[in-house]
Amino acid sequence: MPRPRARRANALALLLLAGLAAPGCNTGATPGALPTPDFQAPLNASFPLRAGDLGYVQGQADYLYISVQSLGADNRCPPESSCDEPGFLGVFLELETSESQGALGMRIPPEGGAVGTFQGFEIRILGAAPPGRATRIPPTEYVFLITVSAR
Repeated sequence: MPRPRARRANALALLLLAGLAAPGCNTGATPGALPTPDFQAPLNASFPLRAGDLGYVQGQADYLYISVQSLGADNRCPPESSCDEPGFLGVFLELETSESQGALGMRIPPEGGAVGTFQGFEIRILGAAPPGRATRIPPTEYVFLITVSAR
Protein backbone atom coordinates (compact mmCIF):
# COMPACT_ATOMS: atom_id res chain seq x y z
CA MET A 1 0.00 0.00 0.00
CA PRO A 2 1.45 3.43 -0.96
CA ARG A 3 2.37 5.73 1.84
CA PRO A 4 0.06 8.80 2.46
CA ARG A 5 2.80 11.21 1.35
CA ALA A 6 3.22 9.39 -1.98
CA ARG A 7 -0.57 9.33 -2.55
CA ARG A 8 -0.74 13.10 -1.96
CA ALA A 9 2.09 13.72 -4.41
CA ASN A 10 0.39 11.54 -7.03
CA ALA A 11 -2.96 13.27 -6.50
CA LEU A 12 -1.28 16.68 -6.77
CA ALA A 13 0.47 15.67 -9.98
CA LEU A 14 -2.83 14.48 -11.48
CA LEU A 15 -4.56 17.75 -10.55
CA LEU A 16 -1.73 19.74 -12.07
CA LEU A 17 -1.84 17.67 -15.25
CA ALA A 18 -5.63 18.02 -15.46
CA GLY A 19 -5.30 21.79 -15.04
CA LEU A 20 -2.78 21.98 -17.87
CA ALA A 21 -4.88 19.80 -20.18
CA ALA A 22 -8.21 21.51 -19.50
CA PRO A 23 -8.99 24.72 -21.36
CA GLY A 24 -8.46 27.79 -19.21
CA CYS A 25 -11.05 30.32 -18.22
CA ASN A 26 -10.95 33.32 -20.54
CA THR A 27 -12.20 36.50 -18.92
CA GLY A 28 -11.80 38.42 -22.17
CA ALA A 29 -9.26 40.78 -20.61
CA THR A 30 -5.69 40.58 -21.77
CA PRO A 31 -3.18 41.29 -19.01
CA GLY A 32 -1.72 44.74 -19.59
CA ALA A 33 -4.47 45.67 -22.09
CA LEU A 34 -5.57 49.30 -22.13
CA PRO A 35 -9.20 50.12 -21.29
CA THR A 36 -11.62 51.13 -24.04
CA PRO A 37 -12.35 54.87 -23.69
CA ASP A 38 -15.80 56.40 -24.10
CA PHE A 39 -14.30 59.07 -26.38
CA GLN A 40 -11.02 60.37 -27.81
CA ALA A 41 -9.92 64.00 -27.96
CA PRO A 42 -6.91 65.69 -29.58
CA LEU A 43 -4.42 67.80 -27.68
CA ASN A 44 -5.33 71.46 -27.19
CA ALA A 45 -9.02 70.94 -28.00
CA SER A 46 -11.77 71.39 -25.44
CA PHE A 47 -13.99 68.41 -24.70
CA PRO A 48 -16.73 67.60 -22.18
CA LEU A 49 -15.91 65.02 -19.54
CA ARG A 50 -18.99 63.67 -17.81
CA ALA A 51 -18.63 62.05 -14.41
CA GLY A 52 -18.41 58.32 -15.14
CA ASP A 53 -16.85 58.62 -18.63
CA LEU A 54 -13.31 57.63 -19.60
CA GLY A 55 -11.53 59.96 -22.02
CA TYR A 56 -8.38 59.37 -24.06
CA VAL A 57 -6.01 62.09 -25.28
CA GLN A 58 -3.12 61.20 -27.58
CA GLY A 59 -0.09 63.35 -26.83
CA GLN A 60 3.01 63.88 -28.94
CA ALA A 61 5.00 61.14 -27.22
CA ASP A 62 2.49 59.60 -24.80
CA TYR A 63 -1.22 59.20 -24.15
CA LEU A 64 -3.43 60.24 -21.24
CA TYR A 65 -6.50 58.43 -19.94
CA ILE A 66 -8.66 60.77 -17.86
CA SER A 67 -11.79 60.21 -15.79
CA VAL A 68 -13.55 61.73 -12.81
CA GLN A 69 -12.58 59.62 -9.81
CA SER A 70 -14.78 61.45 -7.31
CA LEU A 71 -16.35 64.78 -6.49
CA GLY A 72 -15.68 66.78 -3.37
CA ALA A 73 -17.84 69.43 -1.81
CA ASP A 74 -19.67 71.78 -4.16
CA ASN A 75 -19.95 75.03 -2.27
CA ARG A 76 -19.99 77.35 -5.30
CA CYS A 77 -22.29 80.29 -4.95
CA PRO A 78 -25.50 79.70 -6.95
CA PRO A 79 -25.89 82.18 -9.84
CA GLU A 80 -29.17 83.54 -8.43
CA SER A 81 -27.59 84.26 -5.03
CA SER A 82 -25.25 86.80 -3.54
CA CYS A 83 -22.43 85.26 -1.52
CA ASP A 84 -19.51 86.71 0.44
CA GLU A 85 -17.24 83.96 -0.92
CA PRO A 86 -17.52 82.45 -4.44
CA GLY A 87 -16.83 78.91 -3.20
CA PHE A 88 -15.33 75.99 -5.11
CA LEU A 89 -16.22 72.58 -6.52
CA GLY A 90 -13.73 69.87 -5.61
CA VAL A 91 -12.98 67.20 -8.22
CA PHE A 92 -10.51 64.34 -8.23
CA LEU A 93 -9.38 63.15 -11.65
CA GLU A 94 -7.97 59.70 -12.23
CA LEU A 95 -5.12 59.83 -14.75
CA GLU A 96 -2.99 57.23 -16.51
CA THR A 97 -0.11 57.43 -18.97
CA SER A 98 2.21 54.72 -20.26
CA GLU A 99 4.54 55.53 -17.37
CA SER A 100 2.26 55.91 -14.37
CA GLN A 101 -1.16 56.18 -12.79
CA GLY A 102 -2.33 58.77 -10.35
CA ALA A 103 -4.98 61.16 -9.16
CA LEU A 104 -5.15 64.92 -9.32
CA GLY A 105 -7.32 66.96 -6.98
CA MET A 106 -8.54 70.34 -8.26
CA ARG A 107 -10.68 73.16 -6.87
CA ILE A 108 -12.85 74.76 -9.53
CA PRO A 109 -14.16 78.28 -8.90
CA PRO A 110 -17.63 79.20 -10.25
CA GLU A 111 -16.11 80.79 -13.37
CA GLY A 112 -13.83 77.77 -14.06
CA GLY A 113 -10.12 78.06 -14.67
CA ALA A 114 -8.52 75.29 -12.59
CA VAL A 115 -5.15 73.99 -13.85
CA GLY A 116 -3.11 70.93 -12.89
CA THR A 117 -0.24 68.92 -14.32
CA PHE A 118 0.49 65.22 -14.59
CA GLN A 119 3.43 63.46 -16.31
CA GLY A 120 4.08 66.10 -18.97
CA PHE A 121 0.41 67.01 -19.53
CA GLU A 122 -1.37 70.19 -18.46
CA ILE A 123 -5.03 69.61 -17.61
CA ARG A 124 -7.18 72.73 -17.61
CA ILE A 125 -10.81 72.72 -16.44
CA LEU A 126 -12.51 75.59 -18.22
CA GLY A 127 -15.84 75.17 -16.48
CA ALA A 128 -18.25 72.85 -14.70
CA ALA A 129 -21.95 72.40 -15.32
CA PRO A 130 -24.42 72.67 -13.80
CA PRO A 131 -23.50 75.86 -11.95
CA GLY A 132 -23.65 75.82 -8.18
CA ARG A 133 -27.13 75.76 -6.72
CA ALA A 134 -28.73 75.61 -3.31
CA THR A 135 -29.90 72.00 -3.70
CA ARG A 136 -27.72 68.91 -3.93
CA ILE A 137 -26.56 67.96 -7.44
CA PRO A 138 -26.31 64.23 -8.26
CA PRO A 139 -22.74 63.31 -9.34
CA THR A 140 -23.96 62.00 -12.70
CA GLU A 141 -25.20 65.49 -13.67
CA TYR A 142 -21.73 67.07 -13.61
CA VAL A 143 -19.97 67.78 -16.91
CA PHE A 144 -16.52 69.37 -17.01
CA LEU A 145 -15.18 71.29 -20.00
CA ILE A 146 -11.50 70.32 -20.25
CA THR A 147 -8.47 70.91 -22.43
CA VAL A 148 -5.28 68.89 -22.27
CA SER A 149 -1.98 70.17 -23.64
CA ALA A 150 1.62 68.96 -23.58
CA ARG A 151 3.93 70.80 -21.20
